[in-house]
Amino acid sequence: MSEFAETETTFDDAVAPAVPPSAPVAAPFYVVGTRKFTLLFVFTFGLYATYWMYKQWACYRDSLAVDGVQSRPWPVARAIFSIFYFHALFAKVRRHGAPLLDDWEYRTHATILALLVLAERVLDKLSGKEYSNWDTAGFILMLPLWYFYFKAQQLINQACGDPAGAQNARLTGANYAWIAGAFVFLAGIVALNIYRD
Repeated sequence: MSEFAETETTFDDAVAPAVPPSAPVAAPFYVVGTRKFTLLFVFTFGLYATYWMYKQWACYRDSLAVDGVQSRPWPVARAIFSIFYFHALFAKVRRHGAPLLDDWEYRTHATILALLVLAERVLDKLSGKEYSNWDTAGFILMLPLWYFYFKAQQLINQACGDPAGAQNARLTGANYAWIAGAFVFLAGIVALNIYRD
């Protein structure tokens, strides 16, 4: 009889429903596939960088809400005035990614990116005064801008445990709308310049 009871207990254990795993904790920063990041950055002519900065701070703000922290950053302002917030963002990413990101010179990275963004904004203002050479300089500046944003995204993905950014690697309908909107905007600027001439 005791053998039967032992067998019955073993059987019950075998068919007992598995306890569902706890829900994964959301990443405190914006994870995105590097291929997707590059496509959105290039095909929106760098406009995606402002949205990217907004999303980084929005994700961070949301992670604080989970922890019950009262003071929370305002992502919109930090996206608009990004040159003042790269250092703070990268410091938080490095802290979250420790010890994996301990060798990252985040201050240097943030300073270079802030200077590039500032230069891009100055060139944008100068190109509005019909200096065509400034337009060319602005397009050339897109390459180093993309590179330093791209490197930051790679490090953010690593810090969040998803080096490939697999959880956000596919282009969505909204992404295609961004790209189409950027092309319409550019076509409008080109048409306006042709009309002026």
